[in-house]
Amino acid sequence: MSQTVLFIKLLLVHCAAKNRAETYANCREDVQLKCPHVDTDAESFLSVTWYKLHNQKKHGIIRRNKGNEETHYYDFHRLASFGENNSLLLPDVTPKDSGNYECAVNANVGGKNLNHRVNVIINVCVTKADLMTITNTLNTTQSFLYHAEDLPVMWSIIGCVAVGLTKIIISLISIWVIRAVRIRSSRRRQHNW
Repeated sequence: MSQTVLFIKLLLVHCAAKNRAETYANCREDVQLKCPHVDTDAESFLSVTWYKLHNQKKHGIIRRNKGNEETHYYDFHRLASFGENNSLLLPDVTPKDSGNYECAVNANVGGKNLNHRVNVIINVCVTKADLMTITNTLNTTQSFLYHAEDLPVMWSIIGCVAVGLTKIIISLISIWVIRAVRIRSSRRRQHNW
């Protein structure tokens, strides 16, 4: 029974992974998310809608009906438009634009609706000031490491000897306490006879 459940789970993961693509982009680039299976010349669909997924909810971005040049814009936080073959065009992206997007294709009667998800990953925006800070941090770290190597060998030896002597003293005290307890316990036994 558990093997059957495992097999079903693996099939579900495979099907979910098959229907998802990933797009990587640098900050401030224009990104075009493709919606496969949509041919602009074919009459196979009624509409194409792009959504951004957030907390398992779809938030509409843009929608276009077949044969109608009019585009419907949803209340989305940034500028977006349709690109070639009903792709989603996001100009000048930032890491805030990272996330999951979905292209929903509503088919004509008798056709099959399609949903295609794209995971968008935008690299962090780095400014010249950030690069200067990173460089200064690296230089400071290297400087610190060089100073750490200057520790005299004599101090290292003294530290090791101090730790060793402390261990010996604690061991001798432990042995003395154990002997004292044994002697006391043997005297009590002799006294009880």
